[in-house]
Amino acid sequence: MWAAGQLLLTSARLSHRVLVSCMQDTMPCAQRFLHASVAQCTKPPSLTLHGTTYATDDVTNIPSSIMSRIFPNPKLPYADHHPLALLRQEIERILGPKFTPIRAPSPIVTTKLNFDDLGFPADHPGRSPSDTYYVNRNTCLRTHTSAHEVETFRDGHLRWLLTADVFRRDEIDSSHYPVFHQMEGASVWDLSAFQPGGEVEKECEAMEATLQGAGMEIVDDVDVAEADGWQAHHLAQHPRASQLALRHLKASLNTLVLGLFRARWEQESASEEPLRVRWIPATFPFTAPSFEVEVWFRGKWLEILGTGIVKQRTLDESGIPEKLGWAFGLGLERIAMVLFSIPDIRLFWSQDERFLSQFKVTDNSLVTFKPYSKYPPCYKDVSFWMSNDFHENDLCETVRDLAGDLVEDVACIDDFVHPKTKRQSRCYRINYRSMDRSLENDEVNSVHARVLEALKSSCHIEIR
Repeated sequence: MWAAGQLLLTSARLSHRVLVSCMQDTMPCAQRFLHASVAQCTKPPSLTLHGTTYATDDVTNIPSSIMSRIFPNPKLPYADHHPLALLRQEIERILGPKFTPIRAPSPIVTTKLNFDDLGFPADHPGRSPSDTYYVNRNTCLRTHTSAHEVETFRDGHLRWLLTADVFRRDEIDSSHYPVFHQMEGASVWDLSAFQPGGEVEKECEAMEATLQGAGMEIVDDVDVAEADGWQAHHLAQHPRASQLALRHLKASLNTLVLGLFRARWEQESASEEPLRVRWIPATFPFTAPSFEVEVWFRGKWLEILGTGIVKQRTLDESGIPEKLGWAFGLGLERIAMVLFSIPDIRLFWSQDERFLSQFKVTDNSLVTFKPYSKYPPCYKDVSFWMSNDFHENDLCETVRDLAGDLVEDVACIDDFVHPKTKRQSRCYRINYRSMDRSLENDEVNSVHARVLEALKSSCHIEIR
């Protein structure tokens, strides 16, 4: 899964808990299903999603809060005047009409598409139920847009931009949400397009000429060997084509960075320092060589996307073994939060007109979100002795499923081992804060009491 999207997850709608999973780090397939209000096993025999019924099994771990967010196709990136829609449209405009925009289908995919076809090893941490929502062993909620790469190529699309909602279990803070959005881009060609003076070379020359006059500093001193190296098949049979594909990839994504950030850079930069982008080596199961792209913005390097040359195995699986090209994946919320100065990822789900009205503009290049309120936080601590199978993601899942978007963040503030008993204890601080209204203390106390009861049963902890 693309690294740029791994920081974007967490929290959901306030709703009654139906089931919560607790997994052992050493036995990730061992699952326990519990009903928060009665603390007893109520594993349902099946789940019905979009009219299809799926049998559950020992890895099923989708709580009610996530069930309520499983739509037939992504909504927010296509909603009128929504910041994610504005960003999607801008990326599609910058990369141009040669790329076919695709609205992803249902997020319910096979584990074969999500993992196997992309070369994820059996022990990859992304497969763990502590990270992924499973319908059953053979079916999951997509964790990345790359889950559709093989079928999109197989359907005949060679240059495309696919936008999807993706799902992952993780911590709770201002930049993480269990449902977020990614865009996958890919471009592959017949080998004939890589001939001298051919389509790929001409496009490279045109983009590079534009970039040379743009005043953008590109830091790209990565040794390809550090980025997982050239694929043996390409090195042996298509060395020139693979090098030209990488050249096209870099020109395309440098053009994308320039288009997204130049207007804001010019507005905010107080010096003559150029807009800076750098390429650093990375590792992904489905590309080689692989890179992460970062932009120097507001005083720090920001990771924007992950990318690389598509592995031959993926092309073979897609039924297009004679082609060659590249792919990338980026997190829409991550970039939108930076470009529009949105401080909390929960706001993307807000229906408050004070949020939505700020994006009803004809030119979104310089839209800056203006906070309309800042309601006070309400902190509640929970201290407990940990069980051997405790996983922090399980705690966060329980909190978000009971408290939903009323939780701003959950942080561990104390961790120690008793010197005599050797039992491990932790204390987590839960920050309850609504984005739209002040919370009454009685309301928070009631929610927190339900959270504590659920934590005792779902995570097998002993409250101190």
